[in-house]
Amino acid sequence: MLRSFQVTNHRSLAETQELRLTRGGGPIPVPVTAIYGATASGKSSLIDALARMRDAVLHSVTGWDPYAGPARTPHLGHPDRPTEFVAGFVAEGVPYTYGFRLDTVDVTAEWLHTHPRSRKRIIFERRGTEIKIGPQFEAARFGVAALVPLVRPNALLLSLAGQMYAEALVPAYRWFSSVLEVRRGTPEPAEVAHRLGAYLSRSPDGAARLLGELRAAGLGITDVLVAEPDPMYADYLRELDADIAGTAKQVDLCATSPGHADQLEREHGVTALVLARELTTLRAARDALYTRMVARRGVGLNLVHAGIETPFDVTDESAAGLSLLGLLPDVLDALDEGKVLAVDDIGARLPAELTAGLIGLFRAAETNVRGAQLIFTGDECALGGDVRRSDAALWRVRRTENGTSELDAL
Repeated sequence: MLRSFQVTNHRSLAETQELRLTRGGGPIPVPVTAIYGATASGKSSLIDALARMRDAVLHSVTGWDPYAGPARTPHLGHPDRPTEFVAGFVAEGVPYTYGFRLDTVDVTAEWLHTHPRSRKRIIFERRGTEIKIGPQFEAARFGVAALVPLVRPNALLLSLAGQMYAEALVPAYRWFSSVLEVRRGTPEPAEVAHRLGAYLSRSPDGAARLLGELRAAGLGITDVLVAEPDPMYADYLRELDADIAGTAKQVDLCATSPGHADQLEREHGVTALVLARELTTLRAARDALYTRMVARRGVGLNLVHAGIETPFDVTDESAAGLSLLGLLPDVLDALDEGKVLAVDDIGARLPAELTAGLIGLFRAAETNVRGAQLIFTGDECALGGDVRRSDAALWRVRRTENGTSELDAL
């Protein structure tokens, strides 16, 4: 879960702005966080900042030019000021605070703290080229100390440690890679077809659920046709799907029955945490294999509309249909796995009642059983007029006379 997000000097967010995903000062985040504001007020800058932080954690080692400065987009009026991102989140049941500061040349600061029983413990703190490892984490044992000389001045230690599987830093890295999802802009039809086909191909239950939501949307879509898996990949996909289903069942049993978790560890030496990590790894492997199959032969996806004999290609869909098809797999995936999903301009090209219905899936306990969170920018009508319920955090972004954006709680 994500508790808070803070950003300084990114696009229109020149001064430090903090988004808290709780209400009433409590520690438990609400399932829905809505961010409103006028056109060009800076709403998209906030979602983009969250995406940039995630991208830096995942790709600063492999994706950033080693001979250039860190990838950042400061406010045009303050190009020489540092950019900073800080997130407070819970990963594998433990609260963390992670942040980093960038200038035009290097990573000038980076830190990861954990907060068991509300006590701060330093995992590591970085200032310039100096990196301090917290005494509780026995750096040599976990391999963090061995990575310190290898990290580039313009890359993140968490990025390197996550890819090298330094145990003390793995939970935080996996939170960014497996729990946080950010969607910006309008996806291309090919990307929509890929996401839709990937979700539909995972399980019959998931496919039936997605199809039910599409039919209920009232856009005329009655069925989705997907080509059979390429024979070269079919057996591998079936094996992965069976492994995923079996591991997911064990994870659920461990969550609902402490006795089962104890028995599993006693008899097989496998903990619930190891199972949860294995499930994430299997799902990522499945997605990668599906992507390779699609690159070889295409998605092979068509949509059936009521009263029309010829199936539609994704490119034939209306703007509303394309928007829903692009968003629905992400929404259902977040609900299925308890993810944090951030969406910029969630109501773009969608009728207000459809947007409210998607948001309602996160607000309803019967559909959001894994504690998924939705963060979105949009219009106040997206919550159906009921914007002050206790299950939603509400924020407004406004443009100042200095050309900067400021965030205010409602």
